[in-house]
Amino acid sequence: MIITFATQKGGTGKTTLAIAFANYLAATTERTINVFDFDYQKSFYQKWKEDEESDLPKLYDVETIGEEVEQPFSDFETILDLKDNDDINLFDLAGTLDAKYSDLLIYSDFIIIPFEYSDVSAKSTLVFVNFLGMLESQSERIFIRSKYDKGYKYLNQEGMDAEIRKYGTLLKNPVFKRNCLQTIDTRKLTYEQRYAVRNPFDELITIINETLDTNI
Repeated sequence: MIITFATQKGGTGKTTLAIAFANYLAATTERTINVFDFDYQKSFYQKWKEDEESDLPKLYDVETIGEEVEQPFSDFETILDLKDNDDINLFDLAGTLDAKYSDLLIYSDFIIIPFEYSDVSAKSTLVFVNFLGMLESQSERIFIRSKYDKGYKYLNQEGMDAEIRKYGTLLKNPVFKRNCLQTIDTRKLTYEQRYAVRNPFDELITIINETLDTNI
């Protein structure tokens, strides 16, 4: 299966959530996890390389793509193989609208879209959703509130939530703003990090299992 973390704009904690989800899955599934860092900043890959010095065991491998590659999936069979095999293939895409990743956005089983309630994030999230519509993406879209401050009243939350639900599934459980997530690595989740993501990730896994009639 293919699970892709993607947004139109950086700064929403996309890569942090992708790392956290890969780590969370590694502790709960017997399936092989393959990570592909297609973000220009290569933050996921760089963190994974840094963690090679860790004494903790490696949870998964991370591959990158060169910026000179115009179409990473020019061989359509490759993306179909990733989609159909039992491995969990997790992609971290660049925070941009880049047509070079169109095949991946079209054929991913799930696109995970982190967002915040800032005006910039709200607008860019809807721009990204419209882009997926233009591509006629077949992927299930799952929206996750990132860096959510439960002590703050977001004036645009009700309207934003209603709009987002037109285009996909909005997780009930947000990822609350937690400093512990800023120190995440690719070898483990601390107790505090696991607590911060457990509810939204359990909800996400349930949706994946029910949608694909599987058990990850």
